Amino acid sequence: MNDLRSTLLLHNTGHWQGCFIRLDHAAKEQERFSTSLEVKETEGVIQTSLTYTESGRQQSMNFRSLPTTMQVTQTGDWSTGPDFITPWSWVAELCVVNQQQRRRMIVRHGVSGLDQVIYVVEAKQGLGPASPLQPLHCQSTSFGSLLIWQPEPGVELFIDPRDRQQGDITGCGIRWRDHNGITHQILRQYNAAGALTPLALSWIDQPD
Repeated sequence: MNDLRSTLLLHNTGHWQGCFIRLDHAAKEQERFSTSLEVKETEGVIQTSLTYTESGRQQSMNFRSLPTTMQVTQTGDWSTGPDFITPWSWVAELCVVNQQQRRRMIVRHGVSGLDQVIYVVEAKQGLGPASPLQPLHCQSTSFGSLLIWQPEPGVELFIDPRDRQQGDITGCGIRWRDHNGITHQILRQYNAAGALTPLALSWIDQPD
């Protein structure tokens, strides 16, 4: 756990300028807003502070050790969410890190299927990544009974839009192939019993 904690800090510490884009269940943009996020460690405590640029509203979170439900890859990508789900509402957040840039996804599943997705583009302060053109409407392709959304070239969001039933295997993921051909990805999966499964190194196999 200490190694994963160090890895998380190594790749995610800093001051990130961001653009949050709220999408509906049909992958269409509803609104967007600018943010500023600071991630640091102080006296052994990991501190995050998110500021909404226009309103000045702030949200903060502090933790000394990684939450047991947090999954972290060896390259600093991470996801959070419940350790057990039912067909009812649940929320997960995923992040991939590419040196001075990040892409994040916050997925909200409602009682009747996908409720909302927030797509986040972030870069270290001073770099200023170009936000996707407005209004964003992701390209969507079928993936068996699931979907892949593409908000930007090279970025794929793995989405489960179903009105899930008990026993359905599910998950969510984000994959980013950068302009150098390097892939950054993380997949959060739940088994038929609704329990969080161990972090998978491979991406999702295309269904037959």
